Amino acid sequence: MLTSQLFAGDDLLQRIADGSPERISRFQNSTAPAVLKVQQALLIWDAAALPLHGADGTYGSETASAVVRFKVTELLAPPDQLVDDVGPRTVLRLDEIAKAAEPAPTPVEPTAFVRQDVYDLQPDGAPLHPIIAAYAVAVRELKRNAGPQHRLWSFHTQVHGMSPDPLDGLRNQCQHFCWYFLPWHRMYLHSFEAICRSIIAESDEVDDDTKATWALPYWDYDRDGTRELPPVFREPTLNGAPNPLFEPFRNPGLNSPVLFQGEAAPRLARLVPAQTTARGWFFATPYSDRFVPAFGGTETGFNHGNAPGATPGPLEITPHGSVHVFVGGRMNDFNQAAGDPIFWLHHCNLDRLWEVWRTSTGLGLDPRGSRFVDQTFEFLDAAGARIEPTCGSVLNVANLGYSYADTSIPASAGAGGPMDDPNRGPQRPPDKRNAPRRVGAVDEPVRLQSGARDVEFSTDAPATRGDERFLVAVEHISADDLPKAEWGVFLQPTSGDPVLVGTLPLFGLRESNQPDADHELSYVFDITALVHVLDAEGRWDADRFRAKLAQVNAVPVNGEPEPEVVIGTIALLVQ
Repeated sequence: MLTSQLFAGDDLLQRIADGSPERISRFQNSTAPAVLKVQQALLIWDAAALPLHGADGTYGSETASAVVRFKVTELLAPPDQLVDDVGPRTVLRLDEIAKAAEPAPTPVEPTAFVRQDVYDLQPDGAPLHPIIAAYAVAVRELKRNAGPQHRLWSFHTQVHGMSPDPLDGLRNQCQHFCWYFLPWHRMYLHSFEAICRSIIAESDEVDDDTKATWALPYWDYDRDGTRELPPVFREPTLNGAPNPLFEPFRNPGLNSPVLFQGEAAPRLARLVPAQTTARGWFFATPYSDRFVPAFGGTETGFNHGNAPGATPGPLEITPHGSVHVFVGGRMNDFNQAAGDPIFWLHHCNLDRLWEVWRTSTGLGLDPRGSRFVDQTFEFLDAAGARIEPTCGSVLNVANLGYSYADTSIPASAGAGGPMDDPNRGPQRPPDKRNAPRRVGAVDEPVRLQSGARDVEFSTDAPATRGDERFLVAVEHISADDLPKAEWGVFLQPTSGDPVLVGTLPLFGLRESNQPDADHELSYVFDITALVHVLDAEGRWDADRFRAKLAQVNAVPVNGEPEPEVVIGTIALLVQ
């Protein structure tokens, strides 16, 4: 089979190469299309081979003389066998010369690696997808915990959290409850993904197409049919061997069906819409605030989770915290969360949702000050070298070489909000606001363990609407352990059903309840838009705040008794 780009696919040349009696000569096939190709090959062999006519497509005396010289020089043909036609040996040798002269193929690099939804890659019941299989290869290699530091699963887990702190600038660094939460985790994902890609590139188990395009998948759990743990992560074995994506210590119902309270038949655990909704974060602005979370969290310095005044933004609460506590096991703990392979798909989705916000509601609202854009964090790259990206350098994912298969606005965001056109950002709101003032609060701690709890207190909230923001603060939360029940905070209008404000996933509770923590876990929910709607409908009482706390998810039967959750205070704030 002829292999050069010049000769491949030419039927006449292929027949001659295969031993056909046909020839190219002055008397046979002298003007066939193959003649021009032979002449071009002769010129590759010797640029002066056809000085008079060049490659003119006609097999005349000049071409015949060049073929004879070629046979003498390249084929070492004896004088008594010299014929001025093109036969099999001539075709094959010219093909080799043309092939050798071709430039080396340029590897096809994607303009950006595309991160895809794990459920789109592999729906329930579908065969293992190569992208997911390659991720398993990388995780298995990392879990060997043998080799340089950047290729140890234990190292990547410790980057997120480690006790005691090794003080090496690389481990125990995760940023939570502050405006660095999203950029730090973007850097963390990018470093981990690059290291996984380098492992995959070396593997004999992964095909070349997958190696060339592999990117970390994400888990979009905010859709019907995707709320259960992705199938491949539930299986103890993969292709007859232990599954590196399986984690046995997850919550009951994650890996196999269990019976839930109030239900008749066992089933897999699944997230509920209240734990995944975009309603809380999608309309949040600005990116950050000194006093309240806004979208990305309060403006702090380096914060591993317990800095004074640190409060998570709505995306860090739901779905971030909700999914961590839903999965349970290692995912419940800062120091172990990254040890569950689903962690990386979860945070990949959060990174995607940040990009959804940045290109819609948050268009033009990236922080601009040096405290944010110049803030650096240390990681290891695919070669194991230290790198120090800045928060400003990771705002645009195109600069990082990846994109997402889907950055459309989630259906759960609902209608309304700060803009009509999803391609146009809102006018930039004022960057600076005064500290919010407390206009009312409960008189005693609120205790949650079973059943709903009603909360009611008087307020001196303004009766007329200006540009103030209304906020609900749920502060100083403590418990002996993380409950499996997730509590929702519902605002109770003067008439009609309660309206969900947000949930209390309590991820980070263990860390915030440590003796050396500066403050206990707290959440702040922006209810400004809801207050405006209820006020317009005549269902908002500015003098009396009413709320209900109720469980939003199902809890397995025969589990450990649920710990009591104690909320130090619930307050209404106006900023």
